[in-house]
Amino acid sequence: MQVLHVCSEMFPLLKTGGLADVVGALPAAQIAEGADVRVLLP
Repeated sequence: MQVLHVCSEMFPLLKTGGLADVVGALPAAQIAEGADVRVLLP
């Protein structure tokens, strides 16, 4: 499965709220399950 996360923040690069924590951890968990993951930050 291919996954693209598009977000405004990602821990540890940019953090203003809880979204950064989720986007920082979720891709790693998805990769561990075998997904092809990319994260796009503006």
